[in-house]
Amino acid sequence: MSIMMSRRAAWAGLSATASLSPWPTHAQSPPAVHKLKLGDAEIVIVSDGAMDVPAAFVLPGQDKGTIEKTFATVGQTFSGFRSEVNIAIVRIGKETILIDAGAGPDFMPTLGKAHERMEAAGLNPEAITKVLLTHAHPDHLWGVIDPLGGDTLFEKADHLMTAAEFDHWMNPDVHTRVPEAFQGIAQGTHRRLKTIASRIKTVAPGAEIAPGVEIVDTAGHTPGHVSVLVRSGGQQLLIGSDVLVQSVISFAEPDWHWGPDMDAAKAAAARRRILDRLAAERAQLLGYHFPWPGLGRVEKAGTAYRLVQG
Repeated sequence: MSIMMSRRAAWAGLSATASLSPWPTHAQSPPAVHKLKLGDAEIVIVSDGAMDVPAAFVLPGQDKGTIEKTFATVGQTFSGFRSEVNIAIVRIGKETILIDAGAGPDFMPTLGKAHERMEAAGLNPEAITKVLLTHAHPDHLWGVIDPLGGDTLFEKADHLMTAAEFDHWMNPDVHTRVPEAFQGIAQGTHRRLKTIASRIKTVAPGAEIAPGVEIVDTAGHTPGHVSVLVRSGGQQLLIGSDVLVQSVISFAEPDWHWGPDMDAAKAAAARRRILDRLAAERAQLLGYHFPWPGLGRVEKAGTAYRLVQG
């Protein structure tokens, strides 16, 4: 058996048994890889899997009837919140940039599939030149860690994160700043980030990490949350991470409190700001948790917005 196959077997075994998630995990994953061109750039979207999240967690204070009416306004029937995990890789010039790394094997058994799928698609981890971590929630950060070696899976890449995000999660008391149900997850994030701390290079919102690849300030979901704007050949794509996290609610009711947001008011303001920009500039959007493959455009809809998928 090859070393690569041993790694895949170990990953699969861990994924089948480990779960630290506070919500149900029965969602099935979508197709594995989707590619698109954006001017001279290539965007590769890889599925890390999918998860089901309870409405009471993500929309505290909203009753089911209100949620159902909101879905009905866009011609959809509410049947729960299924959250894909759509990871983007940007190839532009000499750079191959991974935007977030998925959950890895230790968060929930329906996630942690991205690295195996990247390898199957011919995307060698050693070819990644930069890893941009938009924020440090488990489904974005934990997958950067090699489950066999404890260090990063992307040994030749620069690892980038905002200072505000890094400093928050590196605080040894970070677990005391979250609700009790999430203290274990906060400790897990702190531990994993600490193992790669020496590799992290901080980057400021507004910076270009490659020609045409700009970091956009979307703090609120977490203290240093960012999105990524890719420009090439007169086209634009915003890789939004968790600034817009649900394909109906984030658009139809952008001011509603989304449960995982650490600063609800700041997160809502970031949503409004990004929605206005996307609608005005008619830029394409990639949502980390939207229905596979997560692509669409934003349109105004009265005082709110809607996502036109595809």
